[in-house]
Amino acid sequence: MERFDVIVVGGGPAGAVTARVAATAGASVLVLERRTRIEEPSACAGLVSPRTLSVLGASEACVIRRLRGITFHAPGGGSLSVRATSDRALVVDRSVLERELLACAAEAGAGVRLGTTATGWRDGVVHFDSPSGEETASCAVLVGADGPESQVASWSGLRATSCGLRAVQVEIELPPGGADNVHVFVGRRVAPGFFAWSIPAQDGRFRVGLAVGPGADPAPHVEALLAARFPEGRAVSRVDGVIPLAPGGRIVGDGVLLVGDAAAQVKPLSGGGLYFGGLCARAAGRAAAAAAAAPHDRPAPLRHYQDACRRLIGAETQFGAAARSVRDALDDEEWNSVLAILDDRDLLALVAERIDLDHLRHMVSHVVGHPSTWRTLLRLWEVVRAHAGDAFASDVLGVARPHDESLYSAP
Repeated sequence: MERFDVIVVGGGPAGAVTARVAATAGASVLVLERRTRIEEPSACAGLVSPRTLSVLGASEACVIRRLRGITFHAPGGGSLSVRATSDRALVVDRSVLERELLACAAEAGAGVRLGTTATGWRDGVVHFDSPSGEETASCAVLVGADGPESQVASWSGLRATSCGLRAVQVEIELPPGGADNVHVFVGRRVAPGFFAWSIPAQDGRFRVGLAVGPGADPAPHVEALLAARFPEGRAVSRVDGVIPLAPGGRIVGDGVLLVGDAAAQVKPLSGGGLYFGGLCARAAGRAAAAAAAAPHDRPAPLRHYQDACRRLIGAETQFGAAARSVRDALDDEEWNSVLAILDDRDLLALVAERIDLDHLRHMVSHVVGHPSTWRTLLRLWEVVRAHAGDAFASDVLGVARPHDESLYSAP
């Protein structure tokens, strides 16, 4: 039976980054990825900030479009657009990104086995089915990077998330042109419990999708969205997925840790996981290598990993969760009012100046700091205050905490 310091279950971005960092730190690493080819359509919308690539350690080879604007659509037909003067978002080809990250992990010394499904773990031994048949390998540290319905979490008794949203994304073909904005559709009729999106990808192609709250079925909602907004679109692919939200449990155990979607390391407002997952994967790789190198003090590095994740994404997660609770409580008429109030030239100029997909709380502090916005913000508060509790208010007041960009820079 082969032995490794670290075995990573899941070869997505979080798993690949964890493996690369652990191997670079000197650990022997094996990645088990169930897919035989990294070319399957992904439920990931592929919309990231420019800094995300450096956090993941990826090149720009995966970038297919650069975006500067976003348009919000109200249930009643109104819309609101914000446009920056520089690139604020990238649209990436998820397959190209994953292949590059796995290649980087392999170059760092990690073994990568495709078409291999982990089937169990006990007493440090991982069981898996490979093209060669049933196999086993032992490890000092097991990393669960196997998504929101993590098997590693189940085997180890960890429970990192308390709920998940069901999502559907359809890639459609339309005549090219006018594809320089992300479009977001809000309202309970459109996507109860979340929102819908349209993201321009390659010329003539758009990623259209939505997610819905627990207990709801996204299928009729996405069909209604396509019929209403994209009647001429031809579906190319369709993918279902789960967005993990509401972290509610441990992400480390005895010789095991969770990372990425398995640890619910996603932005509460958007559900995006590449940036948060990348930040935490770097910490996971260092912790896994350190734990494997110190068998008599293995729990300490793993505890440090959980602390590091809290430091890296905790404040933004707290703010995003509070804001999401208010967003999801608004009914369609309130959404119409909110977008009408926000259609303020001075406010939109400030938002465009500071909009940041990864750190929305700092944009809020920037806007609140300008008296020219106060009248508009007070009108907005009149609409949302019935849904905004003490937790939301305290998070808004706390967004002015110093922002240390060095926490997020690439190692």
